[in-house]
Amino acid sequence: MRVSSVSFANWRNLTSASCVMSPGINVLWGMNAQGKSNILEGIYFFARGRSFRGSKEKEFIKFGEDFASVSMSFRKDGYSEDTDLSATIQKTGKKILARNGATLASSSEMMGNFRAVLFAPSNLSLVAGGPLERRTFLDIAISQLSPLYLRYLKKYSVALAERNALIKMAQDGKQVAAEQFDVFSMALSEYGAWICSFRNEYVSMLNSAVNGYFSEMTDGREVPVLKYASHAVSENMPQPLTKEPAKGDTGVLYEKLSANLEREIAAGSTLWGIHKDDISISFNGHEAKPFASQGQQRSLALSMKLAEADISAKIGSENPVILLDDVFSELDINRRKFILDTLGEKSNRQIIITSCDPNVVPDGSFGNVNFLHVHAGEVDCGH
Repeated sequence: MRVSSVSFANWRNLTSASCVMSPGINVLWGMNAQGKSNILEGIYFFARGRSFRGSKEKEFIKFGEDFASVSMSFRKDGYSEDTDLSATIQKTGKKILARNGATLASSSEMMGNFRAVLFAPSNLSLVAGGPLERRTFLDIAISQLSPLYLRYLKKYSVALAERNALIKMAQDGKQVAAEQFDVFSMALSEYGAWICSFRNEYVSMLNSAVNGYFSEMTDGREVPVLKYASHAVSENMPQPLTKEPAKGDTGVLYEKLSANLEREIAAGSTLWGIHKDDISISFNGHEAKPFASQGQQRSLALSMKLAEADISAKIGSENPVILLDDVFSELDINRRKFILDTLGEKSNRQIIITSCDPNVVPDGSFGNVNFLHVHAGEVDCGH
């Protein structure tokens, strides 16, 4: 899979800009605040359905304008023609999405068409950060691979919000029938069992791939172990990513939700469920977060993102586009070289890098590199 071209109108500071991408390595270079990351944001929007910066959609719109739009042509592996995706965000809040000119009903319908793996400086806190960062990592990665996962994730979020509302009512002294709690406890158990089965299988694949990359990066001195930690894990978990989709055991989570309602009312929220899950990471039997050095944590974060790309290729049967947003400025020269050597070996991967320094990838070291100079919201070819 590769991006052929992308065009913007009023997208942050990109008043009217277009980029033609090469199949291999592309470097978007220029000073800070010129629009490099805005270009990656627009590309990644088609993979995730939202900004990787956590921005609200209205923030895409350039100040003083009524809309922002981005359109992209990309080609899947083995195809002879491009697929066109477009998104227009209006000041009124209306969003118009289309594929090959046909309107799409929602971001969920758009996701799965185009796949990309993003590595930004914030990803370096995957190990040192909190459980939410690791759950978000899983949700983004798996949602691109399975519409079913995304569907159950949304249903779980709705049921969780409803159950939390009931808990708050009970905490405020209002009468809430036990049957009302039970309806949403059963829903969370069912949706949670699906989500847990997807995440558990993904982390198992992630562990295997991360071990390979981390071993290369550290000359095999240490081996990390990644496990999925969840209230919904049970024996003989199904493997919905690689085998026939099947949910896990609903009884495991339902029992916790049913037996601890008084504690949850006292706390004011649902204390058990997949919204509390995490990836357990350890080195030689010791938890990584408090004991791993900064270098180990960064190497592990790099390995996790590289593994994400490999799993996406394995499950989706084609390579995702790799987006590296100013990540090299945060890494030492050895880790930079490792990324380029690793990705450069896989010539059928398209890589799009943002950097202040055009020489972050020496021209000729990895074949023909496409250098695109970004300045004041405009894009020019050449060094």
